[in-house]
Amino acid sequence: GIAYKSLQTADDLNTLSKQTGLSTDFLQKMEYGADRLDVSVDTLRGSVTKMKKNMAGSGEPFAKLGVSVTDASGNMRSAEDVFMDTVKALSLIPNEVERDQAAYEIFGRSADELAGIIDDGGEAFRRYGQEAEDLGLVLSGDTLNAINETNDSIDKSKAQLKAAGLQLGATIATGLAPVVEKLTGWVEKLVGWLQKLTPEQTN
Repeated sequence: GIAYKSLQTADDLNTLSKQTGLSTDFLQKMEYGADRLDVSVDTLRGSVTKMKKNMAGSGEPFAKLGVSVTDASGNMRSAEDVFMDTVKALSLIPNEVERDQAAYEIFGRSADELAGIIDDGGEAFRRYGQEAEDLGLVLSGDTLNAINETNDSIDKSKAQLKAAGLQLGATIATGLAPVVEKLTGWVEKLVGWLQKLTPEQTN
């Protein structure tokens, strides 16, 4: 049902946030915007993950675009800020071939699929993100954590019920074993008795 899907989504969002370094807010807006712009969410996530790896490198592809991967204190900027700045900078490259090459260096093989986001410098993508927030589709971190706690409790209960079921099954099986053995003995005796009957007696 819807509630179960929400639990799964919350769990996935928190896991994905840890994996990508993107906030859960941005991930939810990203999914909404990608859907509206006909960009595969998986492609978008993969592109951002590739971008993050490049951020940890020399930073040269970003420097070419005038995008800084670190702040004034030398700390790594958030992936979402770098993503939006990069998209904006790419949109300003007039030569399409050069733009595609620069996008490829940063986002990898799926860069060409980001055209729907890059073409207008991410304006539509940003607008859809705001729309998702205005519609109440972006769950707060506290809400996601509360949902995950519920999910963890359900998982714990499932594990306890499974263990209890196995224990009950073992108890019943142990109690039934002598009965089954006796029944098996009776069946064997009955079969033996029937085999001893003459054909005339069975007619």
